[in-house]
Amino acid sequence: MAEIKKPLQCAEALLLYKTCSCFYSANIPHAQEQYKNIFGHLSDIGIDFYTFSYFSTMLAEEINTLPKAPASLALFANKQMPLGLFTGMVNDVTTAPWQNLRRTGRKAWIYAGAFNQRYYTGFAIADAGLVATAFAYVFDAETKKYVEEKVTVPFGFASGFDPSLQTDWKLKTFSITSKGNTMLLSYKGKRINLELELENDFTHGLTTIAPSYARPFNHTYKDIIMPAKVTATIDGESIAYGGKIGSVDFSKGYPPRTTFWNWASMVGQTAGGQAVGLNLVAHHNNSLENSLWTEDSAIAVSQAMFEYQQPVDKNTWRIHSVDGIVDLTFTPLGKRAENINAFIMKSMFVQPFGVFEGTIRINGTPQPVKGYGVVEEHFAKW
Repeated sequence: MAEIKKPLQCAEALLLYKTCSCFYSANIPHAQEQYKNIFGHLSDIGIDFYTFSYFSTMLAEEINTLPKAPASLALFANKQMPLGLFTGMVNDVTTAPWQNLRRTGRKAWIYAGAFNQRYYTGFAIADAGLVATAFAYVFDAETKKYVEEKVTVPFGFASGFDPSLQTDWKLKTFSITSKGNTMLLSYKGKRINLELELENDFTHGLTTIAPSYARPFNHTYKDIIMPAKVTATIDGESIAYGGKIGSVDFSKGYPPRTTFWNWASMVGQTAGGQAVGLNLVAHHNNSLENSLWTEDSAIAVSQAMFEYQQPVDKNTWRIHSVDGIVDLTFTPLGKRAENINAFIMKSMFVQPFGVFEGTIRINGTPQPVKGYGVVEEHFAKW
């Protein structure tokens, strides 16, 4: 087995591996030829594939030299979009150069969650082009009470709506506003009055830009273990909680017309009290967005495997990564589900919320972990 010594060599191998995965599963022209050329280059720098796989955990945890996110998506309107996982966020996410796909191809949403041992809160506003949706829910694991309210509005956002994570979003009585580094997600409804406050310094998160079959690209920014504060009134009863338990998913791009994914988002702690966060996806975005957060860093994680049986909210899941960094079970406590069929677009998903337990490798050492969050099985034709 070849010995990997040079950090530059390791970084190049990791970049090639990510690029290789991207080429192979993107269905782009000459993908298999590119795939072979990349693995040939691994050999040229003295690393065979099996050696690379063996050292993948070390590579992901020790290099941690992800490139910075590009400054703008529009810069690449007439040239190849950079693909991969990046630190920080894209400052200018305008999609004006692709305005012809505004209604039929572009999807944008902000999803946020705040989870602890007792309370599970989820909030989202989504613009799917032809239809806009929003929801808010709170689940109390102690009383087993689940309350959700939602809205669906055809053409809910104007044709000129070109949002970012910092701009205001509003759909009926659901709203997202930002001031400085504070995001406020609020909803006023019949049973739920909710405010979810997130502290976002825009440096702790990671950006993914992935290929999308027959469409320009897909883009998402995620951050986990964000300082969060929830204040809510549910059926007249007040609740309040907070801590480093927040997460945000800002997506704005052009996913494939037919899309399926499994997703896991967790906030938790090691047995020693270290905060950890996790974002894993399979069957979507070429596994580029798989990431592990600690309080002071975020690293890439390899391909994720989701093992579960139907019904997904009644059975334990096993979630692990090929590189061995993640090995968890997930026990559902409840679910959010939706089935939207608007003829030319469909969205069917089940999103169980519950408890994660297992081990995560941090700096090469397996750490017992317990966390809270969501998993998802999602099919969309949009």
